[in-house]
Amino acid sequence: MVTNLALAAASLSSSATFAMLDLGLHRAPTLVGVPTPVQGIGSVVSGLAAGALLCRSCDRTFAACGIALFALGVLARATPWFPVVLGGSLAIGLGLPCPLIAAFTAVQRETPNALLGRVAATASTLIFAPNALALPLGSAIVAKLDYRVQTVAAGVVAFAAVAVVLLMADRTPTRSRRIADADIAAGGQSASSKS
Repeated sequence: MVTNLALAAASLSSSATFAMLDLGLHRAPTLVGVPTPVQGIGSVVSGLAAGALLCRSCDRTFAACGIALFALGVLARATPWFPVVLGGSLAIGLGLPCPLIAAFTAVQRETPNALLGRVAATASTLIFAPNALALPLGSAIVAKLDYRVQTVAAGVVAFAAVAVVLLMADRTPTRSRRIADADIAAGGQSASSKS
């Protein structure tokens, strides 16, 4: 659910890109060739660092930090200053892969092997489905309202997703925690306490 909100916010934000360039920065549409690669560089860096970062934190913390970084980047795109917009594009690139990586890592870790293919396919469909709704919605909004309304709304949606992650942090036990708790209750030691 949280990854869905982040991707819906990304779709709302990205559908306002050309309005941001034209109305906010008063630049030609061809300038999209500058913030887009900056965002891509951020995504590559995030992807390369994800493994090490996930080893040092839980999936939810990793996702929440990434979504918060993404939200700050989206809000930076509401400013009329190109260097701030570039910094926002880098933040979007760094942050947006985090909830995706965390979600698919959780799917792989928490799903029994016999069901992994079906669960992964279903998770992919559910995670990316909001884009099909958010992109046309964003296009309709940007045609009627100032792009900054849409950009700020996307940032607020992303921060709401962070709040959901933080509120859910200790309420939903992971499969590995449930197995460890069951093992301890049965009088054995969990795999984590053996090492």
